[in-house]
Amino acid sequence: MKKWRCTVCGYEHDGDSPPAKCPICGAGAEEFTLQKNNSTVLAEANQKRWKCIICDYVHVGENPPATCPLCGASKESFLLLEDSVSELVSEAVRDTTESTARSSLDKLSYGLYIVSSFKNGHINGQCSNTVIQLTNEPMRISVCLNKNNLTHEYINSSGLFSVSILGQEHFDKVRIFGYQSGRNVDKFANVNYILGKNGCPILTDCIGYLEASVIWDKTVDVGTHTLFIADVTSGRLAANEQPLTYSYYRSNRSRTQ
Repeated sequence: MKKWRCTVCGYEHDGDSPPAKCPICGAGAEEFTLQKNNSTVLAEANQKRWKCIICDYVHVGENPPATCPLCGASKESFLLLEDSVSELVSEAVRDTTESTARSSLDKLSYGLYIVSSFKNGHINGQCSNTVIQLTNEPMRISVCLNKNNLTHEYINSSGLFSVSILGQEHFDKVRIFGYQSGRNVDKFANVNYILGKNGCPILTDCIGYLEASVIWDKTVDVGTHTLFIADVTSGRLAANEQPLTYSYYRSNRSRTQ
């Protein structure tokens, strides 16, 4: 019996053909790919694959969809993925495009964290893969956030944020904080947290945390995002476990369902 995988949510279906509709996310049969020897084989081998840079949804077809069925992003947010390593190597110098460069950039690995802040008594947090240690002495980190995000607005107001470090078992936190906007829902409504010394929320279910204060004269406007540079003011390791990386999450994200 064949095994089919939904490219939207990761649901796996056993049968001679894919289901008419994914029972988890509602995607149609065309969004299923055939699994073989532990690797994905496209049902239509010659079709192109397009990746949404907002939520990582992959669409199979000659052209990208008008809108992403997962996050609603427009077709301009889709990038063409390279399927063949040999083709990529042979065209390493010639015929490269922004899409081929982004496909390679996507292979850089990151951690996944919950970055949180507050404004006027309200709290919010978002999933981020851009928290980076800059220096050890002084303890200094950075986080790069989209200017449209509510957490960006809160950090821009308070100058403070916290970083909850996720472990490999914290897939549920990625869905809570990474797939919806704090402008529409209270992400902390059903999540256990405490307020840190700087007033920012810290998840009680995490393997460690950091609190940070923004250094405004070193913070950089990078166009659509702001690169916040900050000094670490507090932190603690709660559990000596493996952190959740973006690569690990993408390889196992069907567990979020």
